Amino acid sequence: MKSFRSRFVPALVWLVCATASAQTPVGRPEDLGLSAERLQRVDAFIARQMAAARVAGAVTVVARRGQLAALKAQGYADLESKRAMRVDDIFQIQSMTKPLTVVAVLMLLEEGRFLLNDPVARHLPKFADMKVAVPQADAPDGHVLAPLRRAITIHDLLTHRAGFVGVPPSLNPPAESLRRKALQALPANFDFTLEQYVNNLASSPLDSQPGAVFRYGPATEVLGRLVEVVSGRTLPEFFAERIFRPLGMVDTYFTVPVDKHARVVTAYSRSAGGALVAVPPYPTAPKFFSASGNVFSTPMDYLRFCQMLLDGGHGPRGADGTSAGARLLSRKSVELMTARHVESFPMPWLAGHYVGLGVAVRTAVGESGLIGSAGAYGWGGGYNTYFRIDPQEKLILLLFAQQAFVPGDQELQSGFHNTVMQAIID
Repeated sequence: MKSFRSRFVPALVWLVCATASAQTPVGRPEDLGLSAERLQRVDAFIARQMAAARVAGAVTVVARRGQLAALKAQGYADLESKRAMRVDDIFQIQSMTKPLTVVAVLMLLEEGRFLLNDPVARHLPKFADMKVAVPQADAPDGHVLAPLRRAITIHDLLTHRAGFVGVPPSLNPPAESLRRKALQALPANFDFTLEQYVNNLASSPLDSQPGAVFRYGPATEVLGRLVEVVSGRTLPEFFAERIFRPLGMVDTYFTVPVDKHARVVTAYSRSAGGALVAVPPYPTAPKFFSASGNVFSTPMDYLRFCQMLLDGGHGPRGADGTSAGARLLSRKSVELMTARHVESFPMPWLAGHYVGLGVAVRTAVGESGLIGSAGAYGWGGGYNTYFRIDPQEKLILLLFAQQAFVPGDQELQSGFHNTVMQAIID
């Protein structure tokens, strides 16, 4: 006969999951083809990361076949006050804002508001007379401004090939210098609007010709401004009306309500000595609404967004599996989002992935070094928020931490990923 503890603990976990998940159906791991015993390796991995002072705390989520299989908060939301992490805490998701922006763009594409091959300048005229800074030693300023071979398109923005300065850095010091100079004209402390930022970006020469190279940078900000201009709504209004409310994302905002400030998790970086040091938070009531990176959200809210993508663009479904919510995107638009648009990423930590629209999509299983399936896709944020959707396995995994990401250091994200995927038994 099983001990009281062995019977009580799974029941308690079930109750916590059911309470925190609100409208998300909850399933027992074994009923969803997952091993509850093996899922404990996820918790053990996060505990080791905390013990090594690599992260203050985290919330982990595993869902399969439309049901929540595991939800766990570990560690601290704030080290100074010793506030324990909670599953409903609010995180700065940073670059996980980008997939939200891409979905907004695809919604407008479905309405026939533009084509992906449209010149950006057709909708944002400030980009009509862009030039490329080309180094030339005998020029008065060490460079010349060359005309574009073709206009920047919306598709260029979606695939980070618009020609802006970004990552990986180029061997074009004039372009980088001119961009830094232009940024200095903006007010300090993010005291500017998205429109002002995008207009400022349009005043800087490009680093390269449109479509030539991948540079991860400010292209998504331009997409955010495109959404505003075409829809006639501010980005927070569009996101709230067209994405957050239909999906029941009740704790996701650009501007966090005052009564929810206490739930915002503190972000950390590691000092040279290995200690965790608090990072000044992004404003919870910003003037600059970054389409690239300043949405706040909870793990369960973002799970609902991921589930919508896994369900082919359909919103929340009832506990019995029947349709209960609106469709945000067509299945074909989700397929476009996850199609191969650029062969590969130039960043080594994304080896084995090709460039989708707002997501990295798994190609060669061996090259990625991760357990999982070809076709799995997702993205991460600058504070180690991370999500992957595996359509083949009908599985979603989310890691919500607030630990500054160091390029090339994949231990936290990849370790979490692998400990989830190894729990699949059916």
